[in-house]
Amino acid sequence: MVFFLSILLSCSSDDENPNGLESNDLIIGTWTELGGGNVLDDGTDQFSAYDYFCVTLGRFSFETDGSFRIETFDGPDDGCFSTGVLTGTWENQGNTYLISVVTDTSNESEAGQEANIQIEFPTTDRMQWIFQVDSNGIDYEYEIYTRVE
Repeated sequence: MVFFLSILLSCSSDDENPNGLESNDLIIGTWTELGGGNVLDDGTDQFSAYDYFCVTLGRFSFETDGSFRIETFDGPDDGCFSTGVLTGTWENQGNTYLISVVTDTSNESEAGQEANIQIEFPTTDRMQWIFQVDSNGIDYEYEIYTRVE
Protein backbone atom coordinates (compact mmCIF):
# COMPACT_ATOMS: atom_id res chain seq x y z
CA MET A 1 0.00 0.00 0.00
CA VAL A 2 1.04 3.14 -0.55
CA PHE A 3 0.90 6.98 0.01
CA PHE A 4 3.82 13.96 -2.32
CA LEU A 5 4.91 18.52 -3.53
CA SER A 6 3.67 21.50 -1.67
CA ILE A 7 0.19 21.63 -0.25
CA LEU A 8 -1.99 24.72 -0.42
CA LEU A 9 -2.56 25.81 3.14
CA SER A 10 -4.50 28.77 4.36
CA CYS A 11 -3.03 31.06 6.96
CA SER A 12 -6.44 31.93 8.35
CA SER A 13 -7.40 30.31 11.63
CA ASP A 14 -10.96 30.10 10.25
CA ASP A 15 -9.78 27.20 8.06
CA GLU A 16 -8.51 25.09 10.92
CA ASN A 17 -10.64 22.51 12.67
CA PRO A 18 -10.50 22.12 16.48
CA ASN A 19 -7.57 19.67 16.22
CA GLY A 20 -5.44 22.29 14.44
CA LEU A 21 -5.49 20.40 11.13
CA GLU A 22 -6.06 22.31 7.92
CA SER A 23 -9.56 21.59 6.63
CA ASN A 24 -8.54 22.58 3.10
CA ASP A 25 -5.54 20.21 2.81
CA LEU A 26 -5.65 18.65 -0.65
CA ILE A 27 -5.32 15.12 0.74
CA ILE A 28 -8.77 15.36 2.35
CA GLY A 29 -11.30 13.31 0.41
CA THR A 30 -11.67 9.86 -1.09
CA TRP A 31 -9.26 8.57 -3.73
CA THR A 32 -8.83 5.50 -5.93
CA GLU A 33 -5.66 4.11 -7.51
CA LEU A 34 -5.01 4.79 -11.21
CA GLY A 35 -1.64 3.14 -11.63
CA GLY A 36 2.02 3.30 -10.84
CA GLY A 37 5.40 3.51 -12.38
CA ASN A 38 8.94 4.63 -12.08
CA VAL A 39 11.12 7.40 -13.44
CA LEU A 40 14.53 6.33 -14.64
CA ASP A 41 17.71 8.29 -14.02
CA ASP A 42 17.56 9.55 -17.62
CA GLY A 43 14.05 11.00 -17.03
CA THR A 44 12.14 8.24 -18.85
CA ASP A 45 8.72 7.74 -17.22
CA GLN A 46 7.44 4.15 -17.18
CA PHE A 47 3.75 4.33 -16.13
CA SER A 48 1.33 1.41 -16.06
CA ALA A 49 -2.37 1.95 -15.48
CA TYR A 50 -4.08 -0.56 -13.21
CA ASP A 51 -6.38 -2.49 -15.50
CA TYR A 52 -7.85 -4.91 -12.98
CA PHE A 53 -11.44 -3.97 -12.12
CA CYS A 54 -11.12 -5.05 -8.50
CA VAL A 55 -8.15 -2.73 -7.86
CA THR A 56 -10.27 0.22 -9.00
CA LEU A 57 -12.77 -0.53 -6.20
CA GLY A 58 -10.19 0.36 -3.56
CA ARG A 59 -10.75 3.57 -1.61
CA PHE A 60 -8.26 5.76 0.24
CA SER A 61 -10.22 8.15 2.47
CA PHE A 62 -8.54 10.98 4.38
CA GLU A 63 -10.68 12.94 6.87
CA THR A 64 -10.39 16.49 8.21
CA ASP A 65 -9.80 15.15 11.74
CA GLY A 66 -6.48 13.59 10.66
CA SER A 67 -7.77 10.03 10.36
CA PHE A 68 -7.72 7.77 7.33
CA ARG A 69 -9.31 4.53 6.14
CA ILE A 70 -7.94 2.47 3.24
CA GLU A 71 -9.64 -0.59 1.80
CA THR A 72 -8.16 -2.49 -1.13
CA PHE A 73 -9.62 -5.23 -3.32
CA ASP A 74 -8.35 -8.11 -5.44
CA GLY A 75 -9.71 -11.09 -7.34
CA PRO A 76 -11.31 -11.77 -10.71
CA ASP A 77 -13.65 -9.13 -12.13
CA ASP A 78 -16.69 -11.19 -11.17
CA GLY A 79 -15.46 -12.07 -7.69
CA CYS A 80 -13.74 -9.10 -6.06
CA PHE A 81 -12.88 -9.42 -2.38
CA SER A 82 -11.46 -7.05 0.19
CA THR A 83 -7.79 -7.64 0.93
CA GLY A 84 -8.06 -5.67 4.14
CA VAL A 85 -8.78 -2.34 5.77
CA LEU A 86 -6.15 -0.04 7.26
CA THR A 87 -7.07 2.77 9.61
CA GLY A 88 -4.86 5.33 11.20
CA THR A 89 -3.79 8.95 11.25
CA TRP A 90 -2.19 11.34 8.79
CA GLU A 91 -0.31 14.57 9.37
CA ASN A 92 0.89 17.10 6.77
CA GLN A 93 4.54 17.84 7.57
CA GLY A 94 5.19 20.23 4.70
CA ASN A 95 7.06 18.22 2.07
CA THR A 96 5.83 14.87 3.37
CA TYR A 97 2.87 13.29 5.13
CA LEU A 98 3.31 11.17 8.23
CA ILE A 99 1.08 8.13 7.82
CA SER A 100 0.57 6.07 11.00
CA VAL A 101 -1.26 2.74 10.76
CA VAL A 102 -3.37 1.94 13.82
CA THR A 103 -5.33 -1.11 12.64
CA ASP A 104 -4.88 -3.44 9.66
CA THR A 105 -7.12 -6.42 8.85
CA SER A 106 -4.98 -7.74 5.98
CA ASN A 107 -3.00 -10.99 6.10
CA GLU A 108 0.28 -9.04 6.35
CA SER A 109 -0.61 -6.48 9.00
CA GLU A 110 1.16 -3.13 9.03
CA ALA A 111 -0.43 -2.06 12.32
CA GLY A 112 1.93 0.09 14.38
CA GLN A 113 4.02 1.18 11.39
CA GLU A 114 4.67 4.78 10.35
CA ALA A 115 6.01 6.27 7.14
CA ASN A 116 6.85 9.74 5.87
CA ILE A 117 5.57 9.77 2.30
CA GLN A 118 6.22 12.46 -0.28
CA ILE A 119 2.80 13.30 -1.76
CA GLU A 120 2.33 15.72 -4.65
CA PHE A 121 -0.88 17.15 -6.10
CA PRO A 122 -0.41 17.94 -9.82
CA THR A 123 -4.10 19.01 -9.78
CA THR A 124 -6.71 19.15 -7.02
CA ASP A 125 -8.14 15.84 -8.31
CA ARG A 126 -4.83 14.00 -8.81
CA MET A 127 -2.52 12.74 -6.07
CA GLN A 128 0.91 11.18 -6.59
CA TRP A 129 2.86 9.27 -3.95
CA ILE A 130 6.62 9.28 -4.52
CA PHE A 131 8.97 6.61 -3.19
CA GLN A 132 12.74 6.92 -3.38
CA VAL A 133 14.48 3.70 -4.36
CA ASP A 134 18.01 2.44 -4.13
CA SER A 135 18.23 0.80 -7.52
CA ASN A 136 20.55 1.28 -10.45
CA GLY A 137 18.86 3.27 -13.16
CA ILE A 138 15.67 4.18 -11.23
CA ASP A 139 15.34 7.68 -9.79
CA TYR A 140 12.02 7.07 -8.00
CA GLU A 141 8.80 5.03 -8.06
CA TYR A 142 5.32 6.52 -7.80
CA GLU A 143 1.62 5.72 -7.55
CA ILE A 144 -1.15 7.91 -8.93
CA TYR A 145 -4.60 8.35 -7.41
CA THR A 146 -7.68 10.22 -8.60
CA ARG A 147 -10.27 11.90 -6.39
CA VAL A 148 -13.66 10.19 -6.33
CA GLU A 149 -15.24 12.35 -3.58
